[in-house]
Amino acid sequence: MFKIQIKNLQGRRVNQRFLRKIISQTLRNELASEDKEVSLALVNNKKISELNEKFRGVRRITDVLAFSLGGEFVSTKNLLGEVVISVDKAEEQARGEGHSLRNELALLTVHGVLHLLGYTDEEKEKKELMRDKEGQILRDLGIRKERG
Repeated sequence: MFKIQIKNLQGRRVNQRFLRKIISQTLRNELASEDKEVSLALVNNKKISELNEKFRGVRRITDVLAFSLGGEFVSTKNLLGEVVISVDKAEEQARGEGHSLRNELALLTVHGVLHLLGYTDEEKEKKELMRDKEGQILRDLGIRKERG
């Protein structure tokens, strides 16, 4: 069973059971082993902007950040890392796309976990592969992919 920790640091109620299901399905689709650990932090725009500047040198609000922590130099090789999502930004994007905050959070959670697993979206081909994976995982969960 996957170990999933969720920290809601932004004040609004969020369905953590649903987010655990999203993370579990993403990991199940991509991994043979179920002994991995993931942390999810839900923050506001101010906090994610601070993290984006501190760790990426980019002074702006973003929707999701992924901090991969696994590997040979970490005390546990089971720890994949932490995904940080701005619920404020997710809500703004959901309104702009005309869908629910729930579905936007699902998409961002899958996206972040895929980054922890080594997927990137910097190059066109890799971005397309990542988007295909997102879509498949969301379909497996009965969630219609909401963005292109």
